[in-house]
Amino acid sequence: MAHHSITATELTFAVLDPDWRARWLRGEKPSTKSFAPVGTARAMGVQFHKEVERLVGWLTARGSLTAAARIATVDALVDHLWATSLQALTDKLFEAGRAEDAAVFTERMRRFCARLIALRTRTRHFENWQDVFVAAEQDLARIPVQVDGTIVEIRGRVDAIRIHPERHLEVVDYKLSQGARQKADLVQLAIYGHLLPIWRPGCEFSGTLEYYLPEFHEVSVSPDELKDIFTGMVEPVLQEMFGDKAGVAPSRPAVTTPPKPRPASLKPAEEIAPATPPGANSLGRAVTEAFRSFNLVVECADVIEGPQLIRLRLTPGPGVKVSSLANRAADLQVKLGLAEPPLIKAGKGFVILDLPRPDPKPCLLKDALAGPLASALKSMVSFPVGIDVEGHPIVADFADPNTCHALVAGSTGSGKSEWLKAMVASMLLRGSPEQVKIALIDPKILTFSGVGGSPYLWRPVATTLTEALRILRDAVKEMDARYQLLNGAGVVNLGDYIKSGKTDLPFLVLVFDEFADLILAGRDDKKEFEALVARIAGKGRAAGIHLVLATQRPDRAVVTGLIKSNLPLKVCLKVANAVNAQIVLDEPGAESLFGKGDLLCDLGRGLVRAQGLFIPQTEFLAALGRK
Repeated sequence: MAHHSITATELTFAVLDPDWRARWLRGEKPSTKSFAPVGTARAMGVQFHKEVERLVGWLTARGSLTAAARIATVDALVDHLWATSLQALTDKLFEAGRAEDAAVFTERMRRFCARLIALRTRTRHFENWQDVFVAAEQDLARIPVQVDGTIVEIRGRVDAIRIHPERHLEVVDYKLSQGARQKADLVQLAIYGHLLPIWRPGCEFSGTLEYYLPEFHEVSVSPDELKDIFTGMVEPVLQEMFGDKAGVAPSRPAVTTPPKPRPASLKPAEEIAPATPPGANSLGRAVTEAFRSFNLVVECADVIEGPQLIRLRLTPGPGVKVSSLANRAADLQVKLGLAEPPLIKAGKGFVILDLPRPDPKPCLLKDALAGPLASALKSMVSFPVGIDVEGHPIVADFADPNTCHALVAGSTGSGKSEWLKAMVASMLLRGSPEQVKIALIDPKILTFSGVGGSPYLWRPVATTLTEALRILRDAVKEMDARYQLLNGAGVVNLGDYIKSGKTDLPFLVLVFDEFADLILAGRDDKKEFEALVARIAGKGRAAGIHLVLATQRPDRAVVTGLIKSNLPLKVCLKVANAVNAQIVLDEPGAESLFGKGDLLCDLGRGLVRAQGLFIPQTEFLAALGRK
């Protein structure tokens, strides 16, 4: 019986990238390094796994079981981590000029500690950490898998095996990035889920992906779902690579059972695109060939890589209409194996087609402010909307009549709250509390947690309907008083007042992280809210008072005509459907965005696609004068 060997990572590449698989079948050794984010993020990923392995190793070691079992709070666990290794690591990063990396890494480790305490809490009859962990950083060396008459030995290393209160055993994979790579994460998890019962016969494993971005996000996968992924995606590739007809496309299903369709319950995996797209040339070729199979001739004129997406500029052939290409978005999704239909729209002299980037790159506010963005922010209340596909900053200015107030929409996970924090911080980092004040309305209580006592706050953070309406009423009174003051000074707006040498009036920005509750309240409250919004929107710019209304429910009941018409700047992150996008932007498209800060904005010059900026929580609190 023939024997072959492959790693779980190589097999994952083979499953998701036909070009990689073809090269492997030709006897080459294609690289697997491109799976990890390049540069610092990849290095810190290695360090993250080392720190986690060290911490879990201490928690479960015989000599420290009693002491470790006494740790029952996040702060206590972080203190231990800080004293044993994290302090020394962050000191080295600061010495190397990598303060941003130190902040993000520290936050990731804090989130991991919080996760450990949550696992401790869910463990019934907890006595020590061996009741939680079976193994950490467990090597799976040469697990034999039979394919026809061939034994394929698959090697891997799982991050953790844990005891689950309902599902008995779970294999866990820690990840520091998500985006388009989640499909690869699921495939690799399914491979581990198949190997572990061979490694430990009689055991059944569920799967868990844990993302530390640095915010924590969990994806749970049942044993049946792991089997479905392995049967439907991995087995056919094993058959092609090692079966009786290796190197030839199989004429029958792989290994044992027919492939099953992916279950609908596997979310958010179904919302994620392929993890390893081909290079620019092969990507353009794949798209043009897909359209040709629909009898639509196009040529790929250019491929542009943005922070989170890859944009193809297509030239239609004779007689091919843009609408014909756009109407094939769903067919193209199936043809290319995408999780969402691509966004297809007309551009200047070409057709734009946007696909997810395999390794989404975060756009950090700190880095942007140190680059070309610094010179683009002209006034105290100008701010970055995002970075466009070609890497240029898109800037709005509350002092500009075309962008003096903003409507922001985005469903859960779209990056709406992170966009709001970056927008606020971009102004506060450039101005003192005497120059800029903010009022924050946060019904969810989470987005702006920890900012109490900031010198930039005009009023305490509002979390209830009553408090929110009180802030709006106070803002209207402030606006009327400012008009009297400006009139007495002989100027027409706050900008001119400041230029005349007066410094007693700061700009005031009112930020609602969710205003749906105000609209959906009683009839009287809704009428008062809309009336106050209309008054501030109509007269606030001259007085230096500006509104930002955000919602995760951009339906017609929330985004009323009165509100929409008074907020000229529109920022729409990923929304649930085309109707929501149409309500905010007057055209569909935002339903096909990729999440995590991917957005469409209208600054009065047509829609522009961009990637929103990100600021870690520690830096956000520092910008507000909080530590």
